[in-house]
Amino acid sequence: MVNSPVLIRIQEQLDALLIRRRPPSQAPFAQDEEALVRHYLEYLESAPGLRQVNYDGTQTPRAHLEYFDDLRDRLRRAGVPVVDRPVELNAFSEWMKKFRVIDLFYRRFRDIWIEKCLEHYLVHRELGLVSGDIYIDVASAGSPWARTLRRTGVSAYRLDLIYQPGVHGINIGGDATGSGLSAGFARALSVQCAFELFHGTSDLAFMEETARLLVDGGRAAVTPLYLDDTHFVLHSPRALPPPGSEGPDAFRVWRDDGVLAPFSRHYSPESFAERIAAHLPGSLRGRVVYVPNLEEVMDSFPGQRIYSFFTYVVDRLGAPSSS
Repeated sequence: MVNSPVLIRIQEQLDALLIRRRPPSQAPFAQDEEALVRHYLEYLESAPGLRQVNYDGTQTPRAHLEYFDDLRDRLRRAGVPVVDRPVELNAFSEWMKKFRVIDLFYRRFRDIWIEKCLEHYLVHRELGLVSGDIYIDVASAGSPWARTLRRTGVSAYRLDLIYQPGVHGINIGGDATGSGLSAGFARALSVQCAFELFHGTSDLAFMEETARLLVDGGRAAVTPLYLDDTHFVLHSPRALPPPGSEGPDAFRVWRDDGVLAPFSRHYSPESFAERIAAHLPGSLRGRVVYVPNLEEVMDSFPGQRIYSFFTYVVDRLGAPSSS
């Protein structure tokens, strides 16, 4: 079936009317107004050095190429398997033509349009999605990715809290750490630009749920895997962080990019090794896939901020899998 941007847009609009949860009322925000004021004052009184620009290499990725190479080497020294796998520009270009719906959808993201396309390309490449696969786009936030994949023969679903509980066509309303789906539901699943939002111990719980949902020989991918020099969490000064979003193994940095996301986690290579890689469920094996030629992608798309250097790929043991 042809990927029609118009048809997919109509289907998305129907989903928004029929399947998604109603937006929450403003009452909880009003109740927390005093807490938000205190939170903002804490930001104003914090040390100027505790700002995102001083810690987050993805804000200016072209200026940090050697920095990301060093993070890769630190991962290896910490015992995490790392595979260098360049992006073949011709293959990426052909992929964008094939998945034109994704290309058009993310153009509204302006300077990270290509970054968003690249994230989906990397997932498609690393998971090896083919017709007949059952796949879940986790924390999809209404992306057309699953619907687009269905037009290539993949039985794709999207899982997110924005949908009413249960399975409704391609939409699954549920939590990424406790979906309610049956064990062995999928051959593949992925998270694009959402794993960093899993606060508290939900990043670990997600890996447990991944092991439960995948069939033997299944595969999952997380991209981008946000790695930086130190382990920190980002808090927006204009949004209250979720309870339990600060921990003894990370320190707080204040967002200065204008994004209102109340929480985001960046691992150091060592903290990722200790927190995630060393505590995978016994049925999973993981590796980090590193893109060593991302500068070439940047050169091909001037003005775009591209930072998917790292993708975490895990295999469910029980059947042979390709690397």
